[in-house]
Amino acid sequence: MVWYVFNTAWGWAAIYGEGKNVQSSFLPFPTLEEILEHIAKTGLNARFIADNDISQPVVNNYRAYYQGQVISDWNVEIKLTNLPLFTQRVLQYVYTIPYGETRTYSEAAMALGNPRACRAVGQALKRNPLPLIIPCHRVLAVNSPGGFSATGGINTKRKMLAWERERLE
Repeated sequence: MVWYVFNTAWGWAAIYGEGKNVQSSFLPFPTLEEILEHIAKTGLNARFIADNDISQPVVNNYRAYYQGQVISDWNVEIKLTNLPLFTQRVLQYVYTIPYGETRTYSEAAMALGNPRACRAVGQALKRNPLPLIIPCHRVLAVNSPGGFSATGGINTKRKMLAWERERLE
């Protein structure tokens, strides 16, 4: 497996995997230097994917999302077995939230059969290894956007949600 590093309309992104098997990803960073710094912390190898290289379907989908296409099927195999069971369940639920729709932390907790686990849902989402593919940006607090630990924080979350709503109009 390798980090695939590639440019998108929103900046430099990376996906760790091989073919359909993906294990981790980074949302776009403004500069190549920033994303390479984060990849270097993992100690894993990286490979650049040229703009005209269409050999990696998941990279193509990532780029397409940031070009405005609605991605409803990432066509990937997600392995979450290294995460706690509750976190796996939360991420599997969030993976099913359709493009342009949102859920609250409390709705996620109720869907998982534990209505009092709102904070635990938020903590599980902090561990999301595949932001965008597992769309944790689509989970909100009842009266606010909630948290977001990816590059740009809450502003990125708001931008992604607005982007999706615009694409559906």
